[in-house]
Amino acid sequence: MADTSLIIWVQQWSTPFWDSFWRGITFLGELEYYMLVIPLVYWIYSKKFAFKFALIFLFSAYFNSASKFNFITERPPWELRLIAQEGYAFPSGHAQGNTVFWGFLASQVQKPWAYIAAGILVLMVSFSRIYLGVHYPVDIIFGIGIGVVLIGLYQVAWERRPVVSELERYLILSSGAVFLLFLLHNQGDGPMVTGFLFGTLWGYRLEKEFVNWTEKASLLQNLGKAVLGLVVFFALREVTRNLFISWPGVTEEQLIIFPLMTWIRYTIMGFWVTLFAPMAFSRLKLFIPEEGE
Repeated sequence: MADTSLIIWVQQWSTPFWDSFWRGITFLGELEYYMLVIPLVYWIYSKKFAFKFALIFLFSAYFNSASKFNFITERPPWELRLIAQEGYAFPSGHAQGNTVFWGFLASQVQKPWAYIAAGILVLMVSFSRIYLGVHYPVDIIFGIGIGVVLIGLYQVAWERRPVVSELERYLILSSGAVFLLFLLHNQGDGPMVTGFLFGTLWGYRLEKEFVNWTEKASLLQNLGKAVLGLVVFFALREVTRNLFISWPGVTEEQLIIFPLMTWIRYTIMGFWVTLFAPMAFSRLKLFIPEEGE
């Protein structure tokens, strides 16, 4: 698994231009990228589609993090890394995440060009991880393979999911499922993913029950939603982060010891995306009312 020959061979063509180019490509697999895209899809395109999209992506991220802490595989040597990257290597989160992200989108579009585009993007991001010296080829291969399997399993599970109509029962069952996932894996990205999942599951249902805001809007209204939504979203991320690390005796490096703090942070952010942002958009009239309203 620790064969560095392909990394060394690829890095023969390393230049400042290509280094910058592949760093830019690898950003398409970073957390910040998904944090930009998924909320925008929810607010501007379709909250129902984005909810379904978020669930598969979050489950994939959870499975990837749990797998890394199970296999505990080291990354390539530091002298080969062209970017600062820590954590375990197997399977590649970028390869798996991109496969799920673009593969799921392509499976919904169901057009040849969508599958081709998804394949190109997945391969480019995956190659960037080898070029930048932060993954072995086996990490990439298994990451892509796991992503493909998860898409297939998710499609089957979604079609056979039980429909819980009662609000109280939905909240209890979703809480139990999330807390179980948190208990099973509260290292790495586990707290972040389960926290955001909890906020998403509760927020989506509560919004549907008590707000029922519509995504349909003009171009200017969509721009307003995007700016307001993302500014508050990233402000919440920073404010809660600074709040928690300002506690006496808790440094930024020690946050890993306090997974519940991370869980709460991302729960708040999940609620913002699925509940509180739609409430704000509704109050500010950032939508086109349905006929008869």
